[in-house]
Amino acid sequence: FGILGAQTPRALLFEVVLVRRQLHVVSRRVRGISRVVKKFIDDRDIASGLTAYLQDIIEHLDEVSDDCERLGGKCMALCEAYDRAVDKERDRRNRVNTEQVKKQEERRAAQADRQNGILFLLAVVTTIFAPAQFLAGIYGMNFQHLDGTPSMPELVWENGYSFFWTLALCYFSLCLMIAACVYMCLRRRQDKEDFYVDGGAAGGGAPP
Repeated sequence: FGILGAQTPRALLFEVVLVRRQLHVVSRRVRGISRVVKKFIDDRDIASGLTAYLQDIIEHLDEVSDDCERLGGKCMALCEAYDRAVDKERDRRNRVNTEQVKKQEERRAAQADRQNGILFLLAVVTTIFAPAQFLAGIYGMNFQHLDGTPSMPELVWENGYSFFWTLALCYFSLCLMIAACVYMCLRRRQDKEDFYVDGGAAGGGAPP
């Protein structure tokens, strides 16, 4: 048992195949010897007084032939069992590899979704604050006339500062409303895509 346990399954399979071939050769040789002995039995000069002995030899040769066939069948069964085990192990590894690839793809997809969400948020924030930064940059310039008064007439308005903040708040409110509408539309479209991907439409359910 220790010698067999130290060998690999493939080496054992090769030994089983070799044994099966040897059993096939032995079976052919035994059938040939059996035919020769039967010819001795048919010959009256040779078989006189040896008929019972030769018949006993025939029976033993038949037993050997039957044993070879039975052992050859067992060897074939072992080979088929090994092939089934190899196929099952291959299928298991393929399933494991498929699951790993699927998990990696899901992980990459989730990471890509997070990155897209972050980029979308940055794009929205940049889009909202870029005009405000542009206006702040323009009205932050200190151009003056020769008499020292600002060259921009809005800077000397009586309520120019309040007007600027009113305009900025209106602009931010409008941008937030537009961003919320865009987000709701994208979210509804994503929910519909997930619904059809999950097979909800096939089950008779209504899309969200």
